[in-house]
Amino acid sequence: MLKSAKLAICKVPANDMEALKSNLMGLFEKKRCMNFYKYIENVEDDPSTWKDLDLNNAPMSDVY
Repeated sequence: MLKSAKLAICKVPANDMEALKSNLMGLFEKKRCMNFYKYIENVEDDPSTWKDLDLNNAPMSDVY
C-alpha cells in the first residue's frame, strides 16, 4: 500500500502482532484485524470450529 502523504510503500500486516504495530489502521481497526487473524488461525475443515458461521455460504462481510 502507498501512504498518500509520503508516497512510501508500507507493509500490510500479515498476522495479529503486525496488526498491533501497524500505523495503517486506527485502534478499533487494529483490534478487529487482530481478532480476525486469531479466528482464521483456529478455523479448520471441521464446521464445529466455525463459531456459528457457515463459511461455505456466508459473505466475507459476515465473517469479518
